[in-house]
Amino acid sequence: MEQPLALPVAGRTSKWSRKVIRVLQRYLVPRFVVSLYYLVRYRCLVSTLNHVQLSSRISFGKGSVVKPFVVIQTQSGRISFGRNCAVSSFDDIAAGAKDIIIGDHVRIGPNVTILGGSRAFHRRDLLVVEQGSTDKGLNIGNDVLIGAGAVILPGCDIGDGAVIGAGSVVSQQVPAYKIVAGVPAKIIGERD
Repeated sequence: MEQPLALPVAGRTSKWSRKVIRVLQRYLVPRFVVSLYYLVRYRCLVSTLNHVQLSSRISFGKGSVVKPFVVIQTQSGRISFGRNCAVSSFDDIAAGAKDIIIGDHVRIGPNVTILGGSRAFHRRDLLVVEQGSTDKGLNIGNDVLIGAGAVILPGCDIGDGAVIGAGSVVSQQVPAYKIVAGVPAKIIGERD
């Protein structure tokens, strides 16, 4: 596993120290430092009004833009954006232990939630917080449009050129160039 960014840690790290490092990366690094880091490293614009975790596990393609009031964080999986992506305000993108891979020229509308994992909850004899998580990750292809308020759940594979309607809940594969909408999202058309 790759060492977290910006905090030198010699040798192996314990589970406790990895949690401390993640808290430092998420909450204690000034936002202007995070914005400057991503600008210099990836040539992308990340608003200083965001809550983007400072991590080598999060990357942006050249020319990508992250508008204000976005939350992007990871536990140990990668979050990778391709070139010329646009992430709108009030989006929440979170990866657990698996990766979230987003292609080039993807447009994500406001208030979108993209999850790479979720809590396990089936056992009655344990508190939900004690049951861990189920991480599946997800892939979003190139030239995808995700409408405002959509929710993309773990394990989805969204093909190139797909369009996700506003307010949709995507819980399964979306074929390339299909238009989906609804709860749960169903195919309602196809791009020409």
